[in-house]
Amino acid sequence: MKIEDIKSRRILNSASKYTIETKVVLEDGSTGIASIPGGLSKGATEVATVEPNQAIKNITDLTEILTTKVFDNVHELDKFLIEKDGTENKSNLGGNTILSLSIAFTKAKAKSEEKETYQYIAELAGNTHKFKWPKMMMLMLEGGLHGSSDATIQEFMAIVDTVDRGVEIYNKIKEELKRLGKSTNVGAEGAFSPDGYDNEQTLSLLSGFLHGEKIALDIAVSSFENKNVLPDYESLLKNYPIASIEDPYDEKDWTNWELFGEKYTEKIIVVTDDITTSNPKLLKKAIEKDIGNAILVKPNQIGSVSETLDVIRMAHNSGWQVVVSHRGTDTNDDFIADLAVGSGAEFTKFGSPARGERIAKYNRLLEILE
Repeated sequence: MKIEDIKSRRILNSASKYTIETKVVLEDGSTGIASIPGGLSKGATEVATVEPNQAIKNITDLTEILTTKVFDNVHELDKFLIEKDGTENKSNLGGNTILSLSIAFTKAKAKSEEKETYQYIAELAGNTHKFKWPKMMMLMLEGGLHGSSDATIQEFMAIVDTVDRGVEIYNKIKEELKRLGKSTNVGAEGAFSPDGYDNEQTLSLLSGFLHGEKIALDIAVSSFENKNVLPDYESLLKNYPIASIEDPYDEKDWTNWELFGEKYTEKIIVVTDDITTSNPKLLKKAIEKDIGNAILVKPNQIGSVSETLDVIRMAHNSGWQVVVSHRGTDTNDDFIADLAVGSGAEFTKFGSPARGERIAKYNRLLEILE
């Protein structure tokens, strides 16, 4: 399909910083629009990004050649853009530049073929199974870089089967905090961060509102000021209904990751994020070293739809589970909801059922379910 036109502009993200939104129009009039998130806690091996004005200039410069070519699918477009960039980490064009074109084209191509985006993604991913509803790691409370509490753990999530159940837990926590005279202002990703609450107090609060649900934690050790002071994982797992732990060690600490994986991958979901950054090469190493059994997937860590699907395919082929995730500084783009359903991801991680940029993803999931 030939690209008829491309336009890119600056928009604000959830942290009041500028990012880019790109519109791709195909020759049949089908249109796709994509906006690119950022991250508060970023892995060192994520692809490079360029400033929004530079990304817009790059897209303007690319438009002349892109509108003369025919791309049958997003794999062909991504291959062209990656070769055009010519670097390992997409530092010439910028991962944000490439990803905005990649997602926008994917959405436009789906419309051109009269498919929902998740259906088109399923075809790209080679999924022939029935679509399944992913479980949600729904954020309830946050600490670390994301919050204002004394908790060092970054995210305290409830693993729920339905949006309704997640919203119910979220609102009960809000009511309890009000009763206790605590602030119900929310943090970076829409969750509560009660002043004075440490890790265990936060876990106790969350546990009190669960009816059989389990807890998922994002420790985010790479963001710790003091990486030598870590939670007592054995104690936490003994005392609370924790089923998933993400980033229990620093992204460079492969030795302790291996020890943790050896001890816990048969017991809980051990999620890699900063150490793998949605990168197939790093995932291959993680699988070989058996450091986990699930990977967090964020398209803007790797910079294209094709490579995102590659890492999901590799994970599933190796028996790992997939958690499709938002970012700390996000936009109202809901593409990752379609990505999760279309790729057969086992879990989503979209933040709290609050703040527009998080709600957009949950509302899209509900629309797909309908």
